[in-house]
Amino acid sequence: MSLAKFIQYIEISFLNEFWNALMPESQVFYDRGNEIFIFRELTQIFIIFKNQLQTVVRIKIPHIGPIYSMNVQQDLSYVAYQTTENQLYLFSTKANRQFNYTVQTEKNSQIIQFEWAKGCLGLFDILVVENHGIHLLKIEDQVRKVKFLQQKISWCWYEPKNEVLATCSTHHNGLISTYYFKEKRKDFKFKGQDFPLEDFEPKEGTSAFASLFKSKKTDTQLFSAPTDKKNKDLSQDDQQIDSIYRVYLIYLYGKSLLAYSNSTTGHLLFYQLQYEKITKKDPLKFYPDSAVNLSVVDNLIVLSSYNEKVSIYFDIQYKKNPDVPLEKPQCILQYQETQPNKYQETEKKQGIQNDQTQNQSSAMKEQKQELDEKGDVKEEDESKQNQKQNVTQMEQQDHKQNQIQNSHIQQNEEVQQYGASQFIYDVQTLIQEIRQSEEFSQTFQVKMKLHQLSRNHAQLKEEQSNIYEQSCIYQQDDLIINYKDKQIYQFKLNLKYLPKIFNEYSDAFCALLGRNDCKNAVFQFLIQLALNNEPIQLFSQIYKYILDIYVRSLQEKTGNTPAEKLQNGFTVLQPSDLATHFFKCLSEDGNMKKQFLIEILIEFIRKFQEKLKDYRISISEIQNLLIKLLIKTNRYTQLHFLIQYQVLTDNLDFAKLLTEISSKEIIDQRNLQPYEPAFQLGADMYFRLQRYEELLEQLLKFGKFHDAAFLLQKIPNIRMKFEPIQHGIRYADCSKEDLIVFLEDAYRKQKTQFSSAEVKAL
Repeated sequence: MSLAKFIQYIEISFLNEFWNALMPESQVFYDRGNEIFIFRELTQIFIIFKNQLQTVVRIKIPHIGPIYSMNVQQDLSYVAYQTTENQLYLFSTKANRQFNYTVQTEKNSQIIQFEWAKGCLGLFDILVVENHGIHLLKIEDQVRKVKFLQQKISWCWYEPKNEVLATCSTHHNGLISTYYFKEKRKDFKFKGQDFPLEDFEPKEGTSAFASLFKSKKTDTQLFSAPTDKKNKDLSQDDQQIDSIYRVYLIYLYGKSLLAYSNSTTGHLLFYQLQYEKITKKDPLKFYPDSAVNLSVVDNLIVLSSYNEKVSIYFDIQYKKNPDVPLEKPQCILQYQETQPNKYQETEKKQGIQNDQTQNQSSAMKEQKQELDEKGDVKEEDESKQNQKQNVTQMEQQDHKQNQIQNSHIQQNEEVQQYGASQFIYDVQTLIQEIRQSEEFSQTFQVKMKLHQLSRNHAQLKEEQSNIYEQSCIYQQDDLIINYKDKQIYQFKLNLKYLPKIFNEYSDAFCALLGRNDCKNAVFQFLIQLALNNEPIQLFSQIYKYILDIYVRSLQEKTGNTPAEKLQNGFTVLQPSDLATHFFKCLSEDGNMKKQFLIEILIEFIRKFQEKLKDYRISISEIQNLLIKLLIKTNRYTQLHFLIQYQVLTDNLDFAKLLTEISSKEIIDQRNLQPYEPAFQLGADMYFRLQRYEELLEQLLKFGKFHDAAFLLQKIPNIRMKFEPIQHGIRYADCSKEDLIVFLEDAYRKQKTQFSSAEVKAL
């Protein structure tokens, strides 16, 4: 399997066109926490959500000077931007009011980073990391300092999903300090544990990592923190730093992990950050390189080697052998499959037409030459006349074909010119509308045709650019931003290839559920396992995993509908999804062995039945599918066994079906064999469900008048209907005289819903 098939990239055309349509001196910022792009032109900023490209929000800010870093609150009510090393402005978009915050803790202190965060208690709105500590600020009528966490800080990393902060200082030999703002604990003070980063090659005395902070300045910067670019101007022309040691704070499978890479030895070590403890994981191995960038794509780790121009992908949770990369390293941008281009197809057709025209012209010239050579002296006048006619005809044909060819070329040029100009025109018109709008904050809906035009525009490129040869900013999520050419790329996983990189099917299934938009790939994977008759133990493991996630979603749900995605990123599979997209598809597949399908259905019911009773959730749809499959294949003994051992639960439709399959008259209509003991199974089920009227109706319908008389005596306040008696009189288990006496007695005791005349009519 080629790595290029597994990991693909796409160019986000709308963002790129929007960016290029702005002024050359415009700025762009990316808020990784909220996944928001912020484009700035003087006093105007344009906000575009990564997952809502059809919406552009315009906000005016009262500042025209330089801005070094910027981000916005999630609801866009506040904009925070840093203008100098120690000056931060907080602008309210609703109140049209600006607050300022100046670092005044100690001299020569500067703002390292700022983040919008609420924490678990909502005590503050924004945290500001400075050289001398962390300020927690609350914005009301003014900026109020809620808490100050004092510490010497040289570097910091922030993970926005769990609101975890890690800091490091040159004054403490590179010791990492942790802060947790989302934890719910008694007497919680935000501060977590401190820990040193361990070297992969232990040395005596001071650690190599700690010595980096005390070493003198050199031409090559040994230590680098890529997250210091967060919220900074991405269009700044920063040069690529060949750093040996790098530290990242990332979010994987709902957990905050500190990643520490050593490019000389080719190791990547992870620390799981928790308030109670810091857990170190086994290191991953990669190919040593002086410049390695780390990104997270759909809970996968991607290491991009800048000098070697290769990318390697890891899954640290489900990959059993983490020392081996997913695939032999190779450039993922070199083998991308390009889609057919309609303009190229047009050019090919024109090329064919040109070839045909040239062939026809050459054939006519040869024909003309032959006529000249074969001409007879005696018939010279006649041959000349014929030649003139032929030449005239050829000239007319050439003229017509040239007209057709020119019209095709002209139409093609018009199409290309219209497509390109229309796309640029739409983007520029959108920006003009935003700039000329007098309203303070306004949302513009971009038409869907703009996306279509952008896709067409992207398809016009015959050669895809090689990202490795450009100056790019590697974000820690699935984005790569080329700030020189103003291009933004996004990585995508081809999920159908994901299971091939795992040795165990259960690991592959768990890895699939941790991805975005994975349901289609998950069900295709499960269907293939079933068609291959994989061991039933494998399905038991998979069902357990599905059940655990589903129960957790019921516990975390808001409102009446369980969440489709858990907070830690796993996809929730509803029982109804499995019934429709897995079991039903298998039952309709002619290659599926029915006995094996029955086994995996039984295993699913065993896993889910008891657990979901506590939540009053029924899986009757899947149970009914199993019952119909057992009846269709005449496996009545197995059906009897499952009822007796309560694998199949009682329900009204099931009870009715059991009574029906006992009748030869009814079952013959379905081309099946009757099973007489099924009537008693159905009657017992009616009785357990306390549906006595339905039970009495079935007893009368099938001529069980002795049992009906016993039920009438045992259960008060139930009455017979006339229609079932009329149907069941043909199968009556008593004589006609005894039946009349029974009905008259029931009529006298008001146990009937019909008149005495109807009784006599029987």
